[in-house]
Amino acid sequence: MNEYKKFSYYYDEVMSSLEYELWLDFISPYLKKDTKLLDLACGTGSFLMLAYNNGINCYGLDLSETAIEIAKEKAKINHFNINYKVSDMTDFSYDTKFDLITCFFDSINFLDSKEKINKLFNNVYKYLKDDGYFIFDIFSKYMLKEYINNKFINDYDTFKINWQTKELNSKTLLHDIYINEDENIYHETYKEYFYDFNDFNFSKYKIIKIVGDFNDDLQDEDERILFVLQKKA
Repeated sequence: MNEYKKFSYYYDEVMSSLEYELWLDFISPYLKKDTKLLDLACGTGSFLMLAYNNGINCYGLDLSETAIEIAKEKAKINHFNINYKVSDMTDFSYDTKFDLITCFFDSINFLDSKEKINKLFNNVYKYLKDDGYFIFDIFSKYMLKEYINNKFINDYDTFKINWQTKELNSKTLLHDIYINEDENIYHETYKEYFYDFNDFNFSKYKIIKIVGDFNDDLQDEDERILFVLQKKA
């Protein structure tokens, strides 16, 4: 299972530079009063915390039990009513439908086959309201090259991290993460898979926008490609 376990406890600090406001700004044109939002692969819930604080009715799911435990605790501390649950984003179920479903931070790249992507797209379609939106991102071919043989080493107040990424083949990356805390070393590995436009079946959706790095167009040097799809009736 390609899920964060021990790393979930360190994720927020390691990823503290993420600008969640950019993501909220990006989805803002597709929000309306009383929008019901489901965030797939929500992690520890930082994006949903921001969304909820801006008046959005928020739901989140993640495969990682640890991440969801942390997300629930963060919501409890802040008295935020966010609905979280542990679930596979390709096989989730709810007794409600959503105005907007999101899947950010190249989480789709963790799926290891086009069949799973098709399953995800079909499930999203099932739980979107008529004319609802599905907004997600993937990493670009440019970013794939940047990832190869990338090393991130940092010494935090209470732990050290050594994060190495290498290429297993032309479309597969392996992330090796070593965390050293109180002389204990935790090691986790994750795989990500490169996909391009031809790997997605858009037949049930209208393509509203495809852009790079939150800009108005798509350039070869963009690291992240963002998709805005609308459910066809």
